[in-house]
Amino acid sequence: MVKNIVIVGGGSAGWMTAANMSKHLSGIKITLIESPNVPIIGVGESTVPPIVDFMKSLGLEEKDWMEACSATYKSSICFSNFHGTDKNKIWFPFSSSWETDGQPASRHWLHKYQTDPKFNDRFSIYDYTTLVPEVCRKGKTVKSISNAAYAYHLDAIALGQFLKKYSMENGVSYVSDTITKVVQNDDGSIKELELESGSSLGGDLFVDCSGFRSLLLGQTLNEPFEDYSDSLFNDKAIALRLPFANKETEMVSYTQCTALSSGWVWTIPLYDRMGTGYVYSSKFLSEDEAEAEYRKFLKTKFGNKRVDEAEARHLDIRVGKHERTWVKNCVAIGLSAGFVEPLESTGLQIVQSQMHLLTDTIKSKNDYSCTDVAIYNRSIRNLLDSIRDFLVTHYALTDREDTPYWREVKYNTKLSDSLVQKLTLARNQMPAPGNLHHFDTGGDLAGFGFNDGWYYILTGMNHVPFSNEMPDKVFLNSAKQADSIYNKLLAEKANVKQLPSHYEVLKNSIYNGKD
Repeated sequence: MVKNIVIVGGGSAGWMTAANMSKHLSGIKITLIESPNVPIIGVGESTVPPIVDFMKSLGLEEKDWMEACSATYKSSICFSNFHGTDKNKIWFPFSSSWETDGQPASRHWLHKYQTDPKFNDRFSIYDYTTLVPEVCRKGKTVKSISNAAYAYHLDAIALGQFLKKYSMENGVSYVSDTITKVVQNDDGSIKELELESGSSLGGDLFVDCSGFRSLLLGQTLNEPFEDYSDSLFNDKAIALRLPFANKETEMVSYTQCTALSSGWVWTIPLYDRMGTGYVYSSKFLSEDEAEAEYRKFLKTKFGNKRVDEAEARHLDIRVGKHERTWVKNCVAIGLSAGFVEPLESTGLQIVQSQMHLLTDTIKSKNDYSCTDVAIYNRSIRNLLDSIRDFLVTHYALTDREDTPYWREVKYNTKLSDSLVQKLTLARNQMPAPGNLHHFDTGGDLAGFGFNDGWYYILTGMNHVPFSNEMPDKVFLNSAKQADSIYNKLLAEKANVKQLPSHYEVLKNSIYNGKD
């Protein structure tokens, strides 16, 4: 039986796990220990839509927490320069595209792309299928649109602190101390943690949220690590923070990802500042070279003064996963389990998937079996591999050859068998939810499918079907209705400029008029 859970490490992963468990488990003592000597990374500031449901599941409304975390709304992700010669943006809107008579908008677009000269630019897919890119371009937010999916930009350290208070109010015990020794039972499972203060901390189940150190799973249990570096080359990051010069224009409602010579730069607007960083490969740039290129890029966008005054942090990245993330009585969540680089803002989504599955596994009986462990490990392994596959498409499909990095990416990226299967199917038809049965991605347990997001990125990277399926009767019958939906979308697009700005929405609805 599980009567006592010990979470090792705070930060976003630790406190999200503690908050979720304290809300949804009963009859179990939960303790979180974090060392005052271990810094929190705190750069996971961009999220994807499942975070909205997570906060609601804790009984929290946006007015309860957004201001404390300097949070803003996120409508989409926008990619620039990943394909090279194309000046157009690649958009990943969160809102699902429309459909008619069971025929997805992407199929109607593909038919027009291949038959109608007005749609022969592949980037027309974004404005054909959704209103989101126009909302973003005009400085608005999808919160002004009914039933639109969205996520948040937020201060990750502040989120951890907010959830720390929430968790402790929900009964979680907190220990600020440094672990000096992990004591194991005869079977290798974890017995207790010896602390610098001289005390010890025992438990039935230990949750490792210790970050890249992976103190319990990696260092103590020696679970093998599968490196993704032959598929995803970036192993370093530089991060800095910039003040706003003009919130009205700079506080956009999307994450900007811009490819540079040896990686890419993120720009994330929070309410009180902008977070930005350069994710790159140390094989092609030294830290000094990377910072010089990064600052030069930022100065073209934000001017010299703000950039010169900003202090940069250099971070190491370990890309890959442990073969199993639940071993004996230890479950690793977050960076301690694995990391797939932040290009699609999936860091906190992975934490959510892990902690929800763990909590759901335990709560029905306050116990677990070898079957539960096997299902958990398979689901999380498939989740991480599926996200890796998705991220690889942003690189391996490039036509860039202008730097050694991009030549290496274009010609020497390792593709998994599962990704080759997906890309093969995508040469014959547009990805759609109905394709999910072709691939084992963990299904609902893992929460990552082969659908809209894939065709948005694949189309932008010029990986479209060679030919459309022969239009069948159902498709032809729905074509007129599709035209009607698209014309309605055009009318709505013309009205976007009348919506309040993203900044205005936040200032009036969340921040009570505060700047």
